Amino acid sequence: MNSRQNEPSIFVPDKNKVVVPFMRDVFTIPRNSRHKPKLIGSVCRECEEYFFPKTGSKTTCDNPVCPRSTSEVLLSGKGRLLSATITHSSVDGDVEHASAVILLDEGIKINSHLIGWEGYRDLLVPGSPVELVLQDLGENEWNETQVGYAFRLMTGRRKPVFPPTEEEMRAAEAVRVKNENQKARQQKKASSKAAAQKKRTTAGKKAAASKRTASAKSKAPGSRGKAAGVKKKATTRKTAASKKTSTARAANTANRSATAKKAAAAGAKAPKKTAAKKTTAKKNTPKKTASKTTRKRR
Repeated sequence: MNSRQNEPSIFVPDKNKVVVPFMRDVFTIPRNSRHKPKLIGSVCRECEEYFFPKTGSKTTCDNPVCPRSTSEVLLSGKGRLLSATITHSSVDGDVEHASAVILLDEGIKINSHLIGWEGYRDLLVPGSPVELVLQDLGENEWNETQVGYAFRLMTGRRKPVFPPTEEEMRAAEAVRVKNENQKARQQKKASSKAAAQKKRTTAGKKAAASKRTASAKSKAPGSRGKAAGVKKKATTRKTAASKKTSTARAANTANRSATAKKAAAAGAKAPKKTAAKKTTAKKNTPKKTASKTTRKRR
């Protein structure tokens, strides 16, 4: 729904325009932008009760206890919402209008048209501050600018938030569906990735466990193997040393036996020669003696 269609604009004072109020003796019309419009009411000076619209200078107070006359007074034009009602007008092309019951600062309850609420629907609650404004109702048959009064919400610097149109709703729905599909794809991808990561971590844990067990197994026999290797090396060194000593001894014994054999052979040969020499000597000596003896006998 287009709630801003055919909505009267806020009146801006202009010296070149002839401005007339839609209702006389109800509000003031400022001549420049520095001044603000005021509601025209009445007040009883005795009981200090305010009335709107004004009751006239000779009208007595409505309070029966206070039969005093009232005087004209300008109201502040500020107040707070007591209630708000939104209506739909099919005559203007299905346009939304808002009317409100307002409690002025002077304690007067009035009914008024509410403008500038389209982007602030959440502020249409009791207690929201409002202020008086003038609406530009267009020109009459005498080319005079007519103005009327209304109230608007005091929002400060808050930005309005308008309800989405049908096109915006369709675009938002398309974006929502697209985001949901993309989110589903991302979730599926993330789940598959998480499953793969879980598999990898499980495989890594298993591999690490098997590696630890293998290393533990290899370490336990390894030390034994090292010790056995050290013992084996020691035994091999001992056997080598014993072999060397045995070979050295064998060599010594062989050398000794060889020398002994040589000596024996040499000894065996030497005595024969001496014996032969001795025999020859013996043989010779008797002959000599014999010859000597024979010589002597002769």
